[in-house]
Amino acid sequence: MQTKFNWILLACAAAALVVTGYKEMHAKPQPHLVNEASCTPEAIKRMDSITERAIQSSQCSHRSK
Repeated sequence: MQTKFNWILLACAAAALVVTGYKEMHAKPQPHLVNEASCTPEAIKRMDSITERAIQSSQCSHRSK
């Protein structure tokens, strides 16, 4: 019974990864302002797109140097 549950859990995780990957592949990241307010951790976490979050985080770290 435990192995059946593990396979179901694995299938759900794989499906979630496929859906997220498909969504990210077809998304066009929108540019965001790089200022004090948009570089807070809370502002970055509110972004929906994984790619936009990564870009914003990188730009904010370059800004602080």
